[in-house]
Amino acid sequence: MRAKTFGAAFSRRSAGCFFIMMALFFSCILRVAVAATSDYAEVQKQQSSYRLTAGKARGTIYDRNMVPLTNSESKIIAAVSPTPRAITAISGVLSGEELEGVLERLKSGKPVLCEVPEIIDCDGIACTTVYEHNSSDTPAIHLIGYTDSDSRGVSGLEKAYDDILYSDNEISFVYTTDGKGEILKGISPETQNDTSVTAGGVVTTLDVNIQSVAEQAAQKIERGAVVIADAKTSEIYAMVSRPDFDCTEISEYLEADGSPLLNRALAAYSVGSVFKPCVAAAGIEAGKGGFTYTCTGSCKIIDRYFRCHNLSGHGHMNLKSGLADSCNTFFYNFAFLVGGEAIYNTASALNFGKSIDICDGLSTYSGSLPRLDTLSNIAFLANFSIGQGELLLSPVSMLTLYCAIASDGTYSIPSAVKGTLTDGSLTPYESGSRTKVMSSETAALLRGYLAAVIKEGTGTSAKPQTVSAAGKTATAQTGKYENGVEICQGWFCGFFPAEEPKYTVIVFSEDTSRQSASCGEVFAEIADKIASLESLTENGEDTEAAEKLPEE
Repeated sequence: MRAKTFGAAFSRRSAGCFFIMMALFFSCILRVAVAATSDYAEVQKQQSSYRLTAGKARGTIYDRNMVPLTNSESKIIAAVSPTPRAITAISGVLSGEELEGVLERLKSGKPVLCEVPEIIDCDGIACTTVYEHNSSDTPAIHLIGYTDSDSRGVSGLEKAYDDILYSDNEISFVYTTDGKGEILKGISPETQNDTSVTAGGVVTTLDVNIQSVAEQAAQKIERGAVVIADAKTSEIYAMVSRPDFDCTEISEYLEADGSPLLNRALAAYSVGSVFKPCVAAAGIEAGKGGFTYTCTGSCKIIDRYFRCHNLSGHGHMNLKSGLADSCNTFFYNFAFLVGGEAIYNTASALNFGKSIDICDGLSTYSGSLPRLDTLSNIAFLANFSIGQGELLLSPVSMLTLYCAIASDGTYSIPSAVKGTLTDGSLTPYESGSRTKVMSSETAALLRGYLAAVIKEGTGTSAKPQTVSAAGKTATAQTGKYENGVEICQGWFCGFFPAEEPKYTVIVFSEDTSRQSASCGEVFAEIADKIASLESLTENGEDTEAAEKLPEE
């Protein structure tokens, strides 16, 4: 009895183990089957479509009026299937080598891409518009910058705002295929072209018409820069660096003479006499604006003579005539009276010697400002008073001084971007609050003095024909020589109209021997052409293409 009970229990346990083992076995088979089915489904999914990529979308960089500066040119791309109707249709719009190339590729039995002059409405042909992001005619190319072969920003705004402009989205035609990978006949491809990518991007402060004026005028300077800004807000309307480059042929410029890829509007240089209004502002604010001096052509400082550019002397000088005639000996002695600390503090308040962020991720060179303690040496102070010595500033940096004079003694940090555009919504760029560096009375006085520079002083070449203007010339020594001749850098910094300034203009030449017109003449041309643009606008005429304005 006990043996029978034991046998029955053993049989039940054996049966239980068997069923457990079988359950585990079938569970393994099920997992393998699921995995295999999943892999097969994935393979089928990959084989169920055929993709033709026509391009890659990238966000647009606009001017202040929403005129596209990139993505400004487009082309129509057609996906042509190897069907009789499609071949007949494409033969009607293409010819020669273009047509022969398409027909040859269609022999593969797969659809092919080609550029066509117009939308083709035909079974077997699908069309979409593709924007060409980069163009050989892109304006403000040094500010805009360029991209690499992967559509990534490399320089300028393209690099600074790459996270906004870059997209993985491809412009594609997707065909449905059967299990063997053959394209299903009679089914049109899905066109994937997310236009929201190119609609979004970066809105700059540039004005494409003013930019065109600046680029025309700057051609008279072989190496240098032109910057035009709103006199009150310091928003940059135009930025040009010379020489320029073609962003579609970057490899040709990497080691070219003249460093064409360098943005000279942001680089720092010796500034010379265009710094004198800063000294004048410090002196007037310190109550020393009534100072007079008799220039004899030179003056002795410590143990050496410092000369004026007019070796025979200017005679009796006050602050107005000292600026108008750019008298060095006047400013040496004026600076001794005002003191290095007052001039240094005014220069610091103008952000001189510091890098300026003109937008997120893009800045000027910091340049250099002499240390305050060095200005206790009157020889150092003398050099500083005429913008020589250790002082180095960029053309964009000079905007703060001339915008402050033009705008009642206050300025904003220069900016090149109004904001970023996403889904039709603009997120503004905040350039910061305004900075006061001089009283409105001091600024008004300096506007009059700088107007005299153009009317009767060293800046008569900068006098426009159609509008009043004010500004300052400079020929800065560099201490560098070429063929035994010192390389001098030319400047004209000013604004117009003189009485109620709207535009501040900085013109810079890296080498005055490499220009066909003076910086002052370039300034005058810019002022006249912008005045002409404004006249056209007031009369309701088209100003879309400033290049239509007559050449000087």
